[in-house]
Order: sequence, then C-alpha cells, then structure tokens
Amino acid sequence: MKIDTLTAKYVELRDRKAEIERHAEEEKKKLTVIMEAIEAKIKEKMHEQGSTSIKTPHGTAYLAYKESATVADWEAVLGYITTNERWDLLERRVSKTAVKSIMDEDKDGNYINPPPPGVNFTRFETVNIRRSK
Repeated sequence: MKIDTLTAKYVELRDRKAEIERHAEEEKKKLTVIMEAIEAKIKEKMHEQGSTSIKTPHGTAYLAYKESATVADWEAVLGYITTNERWDLLERRVSKTAVKSIMDEDKDGNYINPPPPGVNFTRFETVNIRRSK
C-alpha cells in the first residue's frame, strides 16, 4: 500500500474521529446544563430541610465541597514560602521548557548538554500527519 493512500485514510479517520468527539461534546454540554439545574434544585431542597444528605431509592444526594487553590501573585507566594519555609506549598515538578533551554538544541535538533542533575528527559519519535491544503 502506498504512503499516499495510508496518509489519505489516516486524515479521513482523524476527521471522522474529530466529528464524533465534537458531537459527543455538544451532547455532553447539554446534559451537563440539565444535571446542574437538577443539582441546584436538590441543593435548594436540602437547605430548606436543613439536611446535608438525603437518601432515595435511586441514590443518595449529599452536600460536598470542591476546592481550588491558584496563584494570583507568584512573588508574594514565593516570599511567603521562603520566609516561612513552607516548601510543602510547591508541587514537585520541573518545567520542560526550562529544562530544554538548559540542554540547548543544535541545528539538527539534537541536544548539546545533559539535563540538570536529577532530571530525566525523554524524547521519542512519533508520526504526525498534517492535512494538505
């Protein structure tokens, strides 16, 4: 089989997959809107009853909390962390972009320097296919 034929088939399948995902995402959004409205109504009823949990034959509704912590000011956060030695506030990972900048890439795409000590860096080859215009 020719690469041209394989490439054409791959693009066709990728387009079909994207269309399926797009339709599924649209349907998912519609269901989410309905489910959020139901959740709001259940929450309202629970507050009216003063309850935090209601068991029904179909399932149990209960109040829970979702939490998020994001950084609004990195300088302030880092100042707090260093002053108070609260290193537990940081996640344990490094920036791939910063690591790559340390390693320096030559004109052929090969890295000149090793990654910083203690960092594993992996590069693997894949095949990507771009649509013809």
